[in-house]
Amino acid sequence: KCSLVVLANGLPMMKVPVGDEYETSSDPDMHRMIGGHLYTDYSTDSETVIKMDGKVLFRYSGKERICGMLVDSSGVYTLGHPRDTDGFTYRRNGEILLERSGGRSFERLYRDGADICFSFSEPVASSVEEIERYYHVRNGEITQVALREDVKKVWDMTSDEGIVYYVADIIGVDDPVVFAGTGMTVMDMPESSSMIGCRILADSDVVCVEGVSLSQGRPLNAFLWTNSNGYYAFKTGLTMSSANCSGGSVFCVLNSPSLTICGQVYFNGDIVSVPFKYTSMSSRTAAMADGILYVGLSSKPGAKPQIWKDGKLEKLDYNGYICSVTTNKDQASQETVLD
Repeated sequence: KCSLVVLANGLPMMKVPVGDEYETSSDPDMHRMIGGHLYTDYSTDSETVIKMDGKVLFRYSGKERICGMLVDSSGVYTLGHPRDTDGFTYRRNGEILLERSGGRSFERLYRDGADICFSFSEPVASSVEEIERYYHVRNGEITQVALREDVKKVWDMTSDEGIVYYVADIIGVDDPVVFAGTGMTVMDMPESSSMIGCRILADSDVVCVEGVSLSQGRPLNAFLWTNSNGYYAFKTGLTMSSANCSGGSVFCVLNSPSLTICGQVYFNGDIVSVPFKYTSMSSRTAAMADGILYVGLSSKPGAKPQIWKDGKLEKLDYNGYICSVTTNKDQASQETVLD
């Protein structure tokens, strides 16, 4: 028996029971804080159920994995992928706004200014081979992204202040290339190193790529690339859990697979070790407010979770793990904890 507990500045504000009978999941990726409310998604054998603060908002036919959710005065917007087929569906209050049975979205629904945006790719058959075309969606309007003819593959795509950013492989260049509108920058990676996955982030003047690379004879490596500081590889064996850029700052949390090696917090080029046997449980455990970084850390052996605030630790008196950390304009931190 367990519950989702919402804390604001360490004080309990809400408690929602978890379990199949409540149509609420303990999976950290299936709940999020938006505008001071707890939104959850849940899949039955035939439906997807969206709740707010433990109460059903709407449900619709089909089992979807919710990749992104936004809320405004017109309703709840979701970007979902079918759990057993290809394609994606963009909805408002459960009603379909845009749907594709093939292709894939880049699994991110976000605001660019006041606009709601996401990107997707779709396969197109030609007389020679199947190729992918790439699209950016802004407030439901689809625009094909015009790629150079030498682009072989697009790894990820986003936008900021109306400019479309993407990471791509191009013919004749060994390293991936970051495109910002019509401009381009080569990601100078170490020799004999190749990227196997990434995510691009853009905020104000900062462009960041967080990813995983592979070098001959070595294990996988997590890395960060920024348009200001270039490529930085983290200690071998650490995996990136929560990365973002905000207000010109770049930060991430790195987990250790071992109980004897510390994870790390990266913040604008500085690296700080987290306590032994603590880890980040999701991609939403780090957030900034008024220049201060907050990180939710959970104990692998089952000790009390802790909030890392600007290098100082505050223990939470709960049995469970921190699913997400969010901040609002008043700089109050909110933590969703499974108890």
